[in-house]
Amino acid sequence: MGLSPEEVRRFLRALDEDEEFRLAVAAKLGISDVKASIDRLTEIVGGVVNVINSMLNILKDSLSKQDKVLEELKALREGENKLWEEVKAIRETEQRHEEELKALREENNKIWEEIKAIKEENNKIWQEIKALREVEQRHEEELKALRRDFNAFVELEEKRWEEQFKFNKWITNALMEIRDSLGGLYEYYTASWIREWLRAKGFNCDVRVNVTLPVDGSREVDALCYDPLVVGEATVKLTSIEDADREIEKLILNIKAAEKLTGRKLYAAVLAVETLPNEIAQYLRTKTKELGIILVLGREYTW
Repeated sequence: MGLSPEEVRRFLRALDEDEEFRLAVAAKLGISDVKASIDRLTEIVGGVVNVINSMLNILKDSLSKQDKVLEELKALREGENKLWEEVKAIRETEQRHEEELKALREENNKIWEEIKAIKEENNKIWQEIKALREVEQRHEEELKALRRDFNAFVELEEKRWEEQFKFNKWITNALMEIRDSLGGLYEYYTASWIREWLRAKGFNCDVRVNVTLPVDGSREVDALCYDPLVVGEATVKLTSIEDADREIEKLILNIKAAEKLTGRKLYAAVLAVETLPNEIAQYLRTKTKELGIILVLGREYTW
C-alpha cells in the first residue's frame, strides 16, 4: 500500500527534523554502514589533506629556499662571469708579460753578446797593453843604459875639462884679449851676458863658447851652459826676415840637440844680435816672445 501525499510530506519533514527517526530510517535502509564508510573516508581524506597541506608547506618552504638558492646561484654565476673576465684579463696580461719577457730575453741575449764582444776586445787591448809594457820596459832599460853611458861620458868630459882647465882658461883669456883687440867676438859677448844673467838668478855657470854637440852628426852651439841648461845663438848682423827666421830655427835645433845629449830640460834660450834694422828688431821681439826666447839686441838702425 502506498503513502498519501500528506504522509509523504510528514515523512520527509520527520527526516529533516528528527535525527533519531532519520537514523532509524537509515538503519532500516542499511545507510548507516555507508555513513560509517563516508566518515572513515572523510577522516582519511582529512589526513590526506593534512599530509598534502604539510607537503604544500614543505614545498612552499622548498620553493622559498629554491628561490634563495637560485638567487645565490645567479650571484655565483655573476661572480663566476666576473672571475672569468678577470681570468681573461689576467691571461691577456700574462700573454703581454710573456711577450715582454721574450723581448727582454732577446735584448738580454744581445747585451750578453755585446758584453762577450767587449770582453774579447778588452782581452785584445790587454794583450796589446802587455806588449806595449814589455816594449816600454825594454825602452826603459835601453834608456837606463843610455843614461849610464851619458853619465860616464859626462864624468869623462868633466875629468877632461878638469885636466884642461888651466889650458882652457889660458885660451879663454887669450881669446878675450883677442876680442878686446879686435873689438870683441860676439859669441864671447853673448856667453858673458848669459853668465852674468845666470849669476843674478843665483847660478854660477862657466858658459862655454862654440861648443860642438855630437848629436845627429854634429851641431855647433855659440854659447852653452850645461847646468842649468842654457843655449845661446849669436850673430853680428841680420838684414832680412828670412835671416831672422834661419837664426831662430838654428837655435831651436840646437836646443833639441842639447836636451837630447844632456837629458836635461831647457832652462833658457838666448838669441843675441849685434846690429839689425828696426823693422827686423820689432819682428824678432814678437817672434821670440811667442817662442819664449830671450832676445838680446845691440844696435838698431833705420833703413
